[in-house]
Formats: sequence, structure tokens, C-alpha cells
Amino acid sequence: MLTHQEIQLRLDKILLKVEKPGRYVGGEWNSVHKDWDSVATHVAFVFPDVYDIGISNMGIQVLYDLVNQRPDALAERAYAPWTDMEAEMRAAGIPLYALESKRPLADFDIIGISLPYETLFTSTLNVLDLAGIPIRAAARTEAHPLVIAGGHSVTNPEPMHAFIDAFAIGEGEEVMHDIIDVYQRWKSRRAPRRALLIDLAQIPGVYVPALYTVRYHEDGTIADIRPSVPEAPATITKRVVAKLPPPPTHFLVPNVGGVQNRISIEIMRGCTRGCRYCQAGMIMRPVRERSVDEVVAAAAEAIENSGFEELALLSLSSSDYTHIVALVDAINARFGGTQLAVSLPSLRIESVSVDLMERLKLRRSTGFT
Repeated sequence: MLTHQEIQLRLDKILLKVEKPGRYVGGEWNSVHKDWDSVATHVAFVFPDVYDIGISNMGIQVLYDLVNQRPDALAERAYAPWTDMEAEMRAAGIPLYALESKRPLADFDIIGISLPYETLFTSTLNVLDLAGIPIRAAARTEAHPLVIAGGHSVTNPEPMHAFIDAFAIGEGEEVMHDIIDVYQRWKSRRAPRRALLIDLAQIPGVYVPALYTVRYHEDGTIADIRPSVPEAPATITKRVVAKLPPPPTHFLVPNVGGVQNRISIEIMRGCTRGCRYCQAGMIMRPVRERSVDEVVAAAAEAIENSGFEELALLSLSSSDYTHIVALVDAINARFGGTQLAVSLPSLRIESVSVDLMERLKLRRSTGFT
């Protein structure tokens, strides 16, 4: 495997041959660069889609911030290259690498893959292949990174069971720390990889496919899933964060335009409606809200740290947030006289009041949905 210095030298020869080389150079404002040898655990978060989409992913931003707050770990990022860059990388023998250090993903201890939607499944396999990591989990040894996956689509993890070492079911803010802690204890014992998988299975919300036997109906649907070792729990309970942690305020400022160039503050998680057809509304229960003061303070700090001129107030249904009018009033008061644009990406027509619309008129808006 190439060193990070060798990867950088080879990148210098191919970047001007591809569209948007800024996707592949790193160095974004607010990216974190820790000394590799100063920490015990190295984590690479991968969004298996092109940089322009992945850089705007909120889940990656949250976990990247949380892990880098730990003094004993670092987090870096990687995205799937566009087809032109992938061809150049394969021709030049460059493995998929992390943007911050330019180290190959195979050098990391833990690879965390975000899978918010199912169309990223095949791209995930390509990412692993480009990184030089065995695609099938059964082929990995102690010399390979631990490959974990989380996100909405792994609520049904079985389509990817052969390729992922462990799935984090539910919300990731707390379980990510649990996984790092278990990994560090395993590494200090120098135990076999199987012991790591068994230890991971003890973490609530972590599903380790290698420790289960799946039986199928004739039509290919699952009949049942049973533990194959006594240490594996019969039922996996999704992780839920009881109180939302402080939102990130050091948003990455992309080198090239992302699909969403803005600050996103999650004002509420979960949904009051529970529509049966809505995946997010069902799996993100229960409803938890941040206070008006916390949202406004986080927005002010994030704007100061990034320079973005748009603020998105995120939730599954922003107009169902208990204090939505008071929040818009507070934002108008705090950012009066500025050109800050405010967007509410998810409103319900029956719960949008005249008061709310009147208050939104006071701010430059990029629209509402």
C-alpha cells in the first residue's frame, strides 16, 4: 500500500486531468488535521457518493465533529470519486484515501460508511474495492480496518450483511463512542478479529451479521434470524439519544459547490405524525426538540466559524416544532441588519400559520418546502 507522501505525488500528476479537482484535495475551512501518531484510534468516515453530495451530509458532519473532540481519536473523510477520477486513480495505482492526511483508507482502524439510502449499496462495494479492502467481511483479517455502517437504510441491514462487519442501528452520536472504546480495548489485548466482533455485539444497537444465521422462505424473504453464538443478543434494539447533543458549529466549507451550501441546525428530531408510509418518521421516533436559545446560539457560532449566508432549520416537519414562531422571532432579532437567509426545508401546509409567514417575510429567504 502506498504511503500518504506517495499518494500526494501521484495526485499531483492526475488532478488537472479531471473535472473539479477541488473534490479531491481536502484542506477545506474547518477540516480537522490531527497528528496521526498522537492518537490511538484512526477513523475514516465515508460517504459513498460524489463529494458535491457527501460534503452536505449532516450525519457525517456530526460524527466527524464528535470523534475529533476525543483526545484519543481522529476522524477524517472520504467520498466516492466521480468516474473520471476513479479511472485516473486506478490507472495510477492510487487507492481511495482520506482527504485530510492523504492516507489510504486501509491504514485506518475503523471505516464508518454512511448509508442514508439504498442506492448507495453498490457504490459502497466499489469504494471498498478502490480502497484495497476485501469486499466481503469474511475475507478480512486483523490487518484490515473494521468496516461499520449506519444511516436510515441499515434499519434493514440484511442486503449488505456479507460486506459490513457491524451495523449501527439507530442514532450514531453515542454508539460511535462505544464502538471506538470497544475497539481500543480489543486492540490492546491483541485478540483475534472474531473476539472484536463478539465484543461489538455486546453494544446495544450493534448488529454483527457474522454472529447470526439467517433462514429464508422460498420466495427469498427472511423467515428468521437467529444468533449463532450465545454472546449475540436475539433482538437488536435501535439506539436512541435521550437528549440531543449540542449541534456542530464548525461546518466544513466545501472547495467546490455542494448541493447545499449552508448551515444546518437540527431543531427537532422525530415526528409527531407517525405516517406509516414514511421511513424517517417511523425510525426516528421519539420526538425531541432543542430549545430556542440553543438553536440561536449554535447558529450564531456556526455563522461566525464558517461565513455561510444561509441557515436551514432542519426537522422532519419544522412547522410542528413547538416554538417555531418564537424561534423565527429570535433569529430575526439576533441577525437583524444582516443578509442571512433562513430556509425551512419541511413545512406542513395545515400547520403553517399566518404569524409564521409574516415573520419569515422579515428575512431574505431561499424558499420553503
